[in-house]
Amino acid sequence: MSLQGDIHKVLDQLSNNECDELEIDDSWIEDAGEAFKDALRRQFTRREDKFRLRMSNIGRSLCQLQMGKSGAKQERKDYNFIMRMLHGDAVECIMDVILKIAKANITGSKSKVALELDGTTVKGEDDVQIDNKIYDIKTCSPFAFDRKWKLGLEALKANDDFGYVGQLVGYAEAQKKKTGGWIVVCKSTGQVLVVDANFSKQEKTTVLMDMQMKATALKEDWKFERCFEPVDDFFNKKFTGSKKLPMSCNWCDFKQTCWPKAKLLPQPKSKAKEPKMNWYVQYEGVEF
Repeated sequence: MSLQGDIHKVLDQLSNNECDELEIDDSWIEDAGEAFKDALRRQFTRREDKFRLRMSNIGRSLCQLQMGKSGAKQERKDYNFIMRMLHGDAVECIMDVILKIAKANITGSKSKVALELDGTTVKGEDDVQIDNKIYDIKTCSPFAFDRKWKLGLEALKANDDFGYVGQLVGYAEAQKKKTGGWIVVCKSTGQVLVVDANFSKQEKTTVLMDMQMKATALKEDWKFERCFEPVDDFFNKKFTGSKKLPMSCNWCDFKQTCWPKAKLLPQPKSKAKEPKMNWYVQYEGVEF
């Protein structure tokens, strides 16, 4: 059976009160509890403000990393940001126990790693190693689960706003191990998906070259250039006469610094009581 199949089988048995049929060591639960305590302490402690190139951000766009290094003001996060982070921490702790119950061949976890890129040491900590391959545990929205993760590696590479590919490849390269993939949990439904990361040698080389380029650009203070441009806005397949920031910019903490004239406005033509909100630089023909 596949790793995903093994996880699903355990969850099915737990969901149907068949715990007696499973081997569950209480120490696994204790370890998960301690790990979540550590996560709570980390999340409830003031985070370092100083920018550092890390495994968790090396896969993001260069312009976002440059903004971070420059000390540009970040947008204030929504009040529920911390809950989303803690939800991810909790799922990671739970999945650690599930994998042990599923008898996955765990060959390592929480390994602190470092990768040298043009004189810059990029550090991080992986999630879990199964059969000596690196896996990352992620949570996501139903939209991302259906529209990205379910479509596999190619869809992720085409829409990797959070830099998950670079992060995984970085962990693997630092330890000279193969990439396994991602264990993805939908926040709303609890569905679990294992997305394999079977990179070709050329694909891995391309990702590493991109990481190297970013490290060099930050080290040498390359001139800032936006990585993305506004896109046409459509409603019911018809152009609204508006231009909005692409999705990659929507998730960036520096979009209002990078696009100071952009405005958050409801989508034109929509009659919905709560229309979709987008960041616009041109609205129904009027440029800001």
